[in-house]
Amino acid sequence: MNTKKMESEQLIERWVVRRIVSGESTASLANTAFVYGNDLMRLVLDRTDGSLQIMKESIDEVVVFRKPEDPDEENVCRCCGMEHSSFKAALECCAYLD
Repeated sequence: MNTKKMESEQLIERWVVRRIVSGESTASLANTAFVYGNDLMRLVLDRTDGSLQIMKESIDEVVVFRKPEDPDEENVCRCCGMEHSSFKAALECCAYLD
């Protein structure tokens, strides 16, 4: 397993844990898509046990368009998207992987 894949899966797992701790269900997180470099991954709900699986989708290139009028959230982690009470906390959120 290469480092890039491990990092992307760790980020996704951290994001999932934080969302579940904040009260969201695994069913509501299913079909969430993640982009890491040129890799596209999606959370898929396993119907047998209700767990979430990370499925990598084959794509050649990723292009992200942002609307210019979209506000730039200052207190949101740019890796996992979690909101924080301060800009510093948002910067430190995914700075170090456990």
